[in-house]
Amino acid sequence: MIEPRHILIVDDDAFIRRPLEFILRAEGFDAESAVDGDECLRVVRQRRPDLIVLDVMMPGRDGFEICRELKSDPSTSEIPVVLLSARGREHDRERGLALGAQDFMTKPYSPSDLVRRVREILSNAEGAAGAAARGSGG
Repeated sequence: MIEPRHILIVDDDAFIRRPLEFILRAEGFDAESAVDGDECLRVVRQRRPDLIVLDVMMPGRDGFEICRELKSDPSTSEIPVVLLSARGREHDRERGLALGAQDFMTKPYSPSDLVRRVREILSNAEGAAGAAARGSGG
């Protein structure tokens, strides 16, 4: 049996975090949540997720800072990150993508759109990993 893909949801707002966790589980993912950036980093070190859905505006270290930290660490740099933000300015989107996020979605978002993007990103990541393995003789 194939293990479900592990998705980490990081958002300080339980009214966003809990329904998203429920929706992703209903779609067959192994969803887990964290309430802030520090908890996100602890979870990532304990159990590496296949993808992180990361809120931008959180108390303490914001999602941009956490994304930068994840992408600068060779042990976590390949984990896809989807940033969520209530701010829809193009500058914020460009900043998130420049930091290495795979996508930037503005709140409110459609849960079905988020699930679709998660599936696409994971599928693309699998394809890239498979191509790299084939290229190295594996």
